[in-house]
Amino acid sequence: MEMNDKTSTDPHTARTQRAPVTPAQAERLRGRMLDLELLRTFVAVVERRGATHAARHLHRTQAAVSQQISRLEDIVGVDLFQGPKRQMNLTGAGTVLLDYGRRMLALNHEAMERLRPGVVGGTVRMGATHYYATTVLPALLAEFSSLYPMVHIDMEVGVADEMQRKLGRSYDLIINAFSHGAGQGVLLRQDAAVWAVSRQANPGNRTPIPLAVLPQGSLLRKWAEAALTQAGQRWVVVQESLSIEVLKASVLAGVAVGVFQEATVLSTPQMRVLTPEEGFPALPFTEMWLDKADRELPQAAQCLYDYLRRQLSPAAGVVAT
Repeated sequence: MEMNDKTSTDPHTARTQRAPVTPAQAERLRGRMLDLELLRTFVAVVERRGATHAARHLHRTQAAVSQQISRLEDIVGVDLFQGPKRQMNLTGAGTVLLDYGRRMLALNHEAMERLRPGVVGGTVRMGATHYYATTVLPALLAEFSSLYPMVHIDMEVGVADEMQRKLGRSYDLIINAFSHGAGQGVLLRQDAAVWAVSRQANPGNRTPIPLAVLPQGSLLRKWAEAALTQAGQRWVVVQESLSIEVLKASVLAGVAVGVFQEATVLSTPQMRVLTPEEGFPALPFTEMWLDKADRELPQAAQCLYDYLRRQLSPAAGVVAT
């Protein structure tokens, strides 16, 4: 995480750690109020993974963002970040404040919506992976629609590279898959990528190995093809589809080897995971992130973003499992 901080003892290493709070200072701090604008900046720095992206998102200078973080630390009397400036991590206090800050901003937004005249409406354009679009989101979007009946959600299922390119231009929000540490926004969960075959057949014994995969641009497809190539295994794509159900059908019919998130395989008893002992290299873990366009969102899109962030129980400064 990148951050400019004028209190650094060394401009290339770490930030100065403030002295422990004395009892007298603690008593003075107790009466202070948290500033929502400072909290908004703090949350933006964490979610955008640095002051540079946060400044662009908030339409402020990087220096102004850094100054606001310093002011917030002065108010609470503790350090919120630790480590080198360009790889800053939340302290324990920072993790606690992040959770409160998100909730306070959400409550402020909710209160303002209740007090403002008019009804929230409009179209929200959203992209999501197949797993989220078909398994996680339907019930949540149904509840959201009951709360905001005038909001229309235009949902598309996409692959990783394409959705990332379209964020901001075609999508207000996305739920997308990334390799470890590469995502932006709110970390939702982490899941292993695995090879899978039908329990009734094993096309993995064939040469070349027949694959059923998502279209080009899919993170899982990229990993699978690279892993087999590096292992000296010949492979061929025999089934390509945006639909996980279509790919699962090919695998269950014994036509191909599939590459899925582990949760997909565990929820399908007729499939099993192929192991390194069977000649299939271990694949990386995927991280699922909720992200929003780096611009001012329409009111309806901001409402949906806040709702999903609360309902999906995102990780706060730690990797979800």
